[in-house]
Amino acid sequence: MAMTNRRSSPICSPSNTQIDFYRSEGYLIVPSVFSRTEVDHLGNDVVRICNQRSDLIHANNLRVRFKNNVATQEPVFEVFDPISDLSLVAKEMTEDPRILDVLLGFYGEPACLFKDKLIYKPPGADGAALHQDWIGWPGFPESFLTVLVAIDPFTIDVGATFVYPRLHSEGYLSPKDGSHYQLEHSNMRTKSVPLILEPGDIAVFSCFTPHYSEPNRSRKWRRGYFISYNALSDGGPQFDQHYSEFHDWIRGRYPAERRKELVFE
Repeated sequence: MAMTNRRSSPICSPSNTQIDFYRSEGYLIVPSVFSRTEVDHLGNDVVRICNQRSDLIHANNLRVRFKNNVATQEPVFEVFDPISDLSLVAKEMTEDPRILDVLLGFYGEPACLFKDKLIYKPPGADGAALHQDWIGWPGFPESFLTVLVAIDPFTIDVGATFVYPRLHSEGYLSPKDGSHYQLEHSNMRTKSVPLILEPGDIAVFSCFTPHYSEPNRSRKWRRGYFISYNALSDGGPQFDQHYSEFHDWIRGRYPAERRKELVFE
C-alpha cells in the first residue's frame, strides 16, 4: 500500500479499508471526529486547569513533565499525565462512542482506557525523540494503542508528530528489559510521515509504531490529547495499575535521596 498521510471518511465505525490501512501502516487519521466547538471546550478546560491548579506544576510532581525551550534551554511546562481526573471534559472524551467505536472496529472487542496525557507543547518546546510506546514490563499490553485528538492544528512548523509506517509489524525494536529506549532514525527502513491534523481530527497509532516530534518553532501552541487504550482481553481495565507501576518506575530512575521528594498530586 502506498505510504501517504491518509485521511479517511468521518465515520465512527471504521470501514474495512480503514482497518486494513491501520493494520498495514500502523496508523490512521480520521478527520472531523469532534466539532470545533467540542475541541474548543476541551482546550478551554485544560487552560483552566493550568490557571487554577498552577500549584500542581512543579518538578517534584509525577503528573507533570517539562521540555527545554530550544532557544533558551530553559525548562517549560508541557504535559499533564494524566489529566482525565482533573478535567471532566477530558474524562468524557476518553469514553466517547466516536472513539470507542473506532477501536471496537480495530480490536473486535471493547477497548479499556490505559492512560491519558495532555501535551500542551507551547511555543519553543523541544520535540520528542524517536521511540515506541510499548515497554518491556511484565504484562504490558501488546494491544496498546494511542488516539491523538488534535485541539490545535498539527502542522510541521508547530512540531507535528511523525510516524514510521509499517515498522509496527516488526514488534518491539529494543531489549525487553523494562527500560525505555530511544531509536535511531538511521535504522528505520521507511520514510517518516507527519500526522497533519486539524482541530477535531484524530490519529490512531500502534504502540509498536516508531514516532517522534519536532520542536515547536512557531509562536502557536500545539495542544493534543493523547488517550491510550488496550483491548479488553489483553488485561482488562488497568488504568490505576499502570500509573502505580509507572510512578514506581519513575522513582526508580532517581537517586534514593531524591525519591522521597517525589509526589503525585
